Amino acid sequence: VGAACEDAHVGDEEDDRDHARSTAGIAFKRASRDMMRLFDSTVRMGQRVFHVVMRIVGPCLVLLALSLIGFVTYTYFWYGFAEMAKEVGQPGAVAISMVGVFLLTNALYNYAKAVMTSAGIPPEFEAELEACKAPPRKCAKCGKLKPPRAHHCSVCGVCVMKMDHHCPWINNCVGFGNYRYFCLFLLFIASACTFIVVVFGVCFEDVIFTWGRRGTRAFRQSVLISFMICASILCAVCMLGGFHLYLVLTNQTTIEFQINMTAGGNAGATASSSGILTTWGGAASGGLWPQQLVGLPLDVPL
Repeated sequence: VGAACEDAHVGDEEDDRDHARSTAGIAFKRASRDMMRLFDSTVRMGQRVFHVVMRIVGPCLVLLALSLIGFVTYTYFWYGFAEMAKEVGQPGAVAISMVGVFLLTNALYNYAKAVMTSAGIPPEFEAELEACKAPPRKCAKCGKLKPPRAHHCSVCGVCVMKMDHHCPWINNCVGFGNYRYFCLFLLFIASACTFIVVVFGVCFEDVIFTWGRRGTRAFRQSVLISFMICASILCAVCMLGGFHLYLVLTNQTTIEFQINMTAGGNAGATASSSGILTTWGGAASGGLWPQQLVGLPLDVPL
């Protein structure tokens, strides 16, 4: 009887330990679930705050970009042109300035088109459902049709066809509808910055490189600041433009490039020989150059 009671007592202790283990396991699972919920809600809140900040920062960056362009243009014509005319003569200064005006006009034109042109919003899902034989994809966030290579932009709140990225400097997505204007803006703004760096570096070498006492203090400060702005923008745009040149040649978007690099996939038409045709020519109708600016009689698609 004593042995039986002892065995029963040992069994009760084992049951208590098992119950304690199960209780601790349940408590740990509940705590882990609560932590995951808290983490998920924190991430979602951070995303909402980020999206609100991006909507506020976007217009500010557009104004900043236009302000920088305006300051450099003001410096060139208010301070630089008169000094250049003394060195190369009035006709030479006018000829050089015409090159700068051409580059600036094209840069502003393509910047405006990149900002104001829709990146490419897919049609409504219900409108295309009857015309499609196979059931098309539907975006779970905005409810629109989601064709291949389309992605949902959480900042704009819509799906974008052939989305590359959301650019705060144009306060717009870069996608199917405005990718050509975005690339042309990079080309012309880099050319315009190169123009300023070369012209100011040659004509105002003593002011920029040797801190000479030439002209007024406002003249020296404006020339030096404009030179530094253009040199900085040129370095940044050359890196970004070189990357997008690679994307154009391989018919990828930035999103697809990231997917291919991380997952080893083949999103888009990587290494396609017709990449520049499909990426650039399909981005928008019209020619390579704005016809209003250079007067080309025909479209010149790449």
